[in-house]
Amino acid sequence: MWGKIYDAVIKSLISVERTLFDSTKEVKNCTNYGRSNFFELLGYDILLDSNMHPWILEVNLAPSLSADSPMDYHLKSNLIVDMFNVVGIRKLPSIRKNAMKHVSRVASSRNTSN
Repeated sequence: MWGKIYDAVIKSLISVERTLFDSTKEVKNCTNYGRSNFFELLGYDILLDSNMHPWILEVNLAPSLSADSPMDYHLKSNLIVDMFNVVGIRKLPSIRKNAMKHVSRVASSRNTSN
């Protein structure tokens, strides 16, 4: 089943390859970005029929990343982490530690002022 889903997604990307390539050239020529690379997150809605055959219902160019339930939060937060990993953005532990120190200072200052 997953192989058929991957096949459908790849075929859909091949069908718009020229358009994606032309869009890439436009972005690279734009001086506002200041970088030579970018990425696009696409949201696929796929229906499985009774034979477990995938059918692409739609492809969203701007999929919603809001989370309306704990499962949504779990899935979408992992998706965002994976997306950043694929494009080479890694979390910096020192920034997180410094942020946590700041949060602790703010929380303790609020507790002492009450």
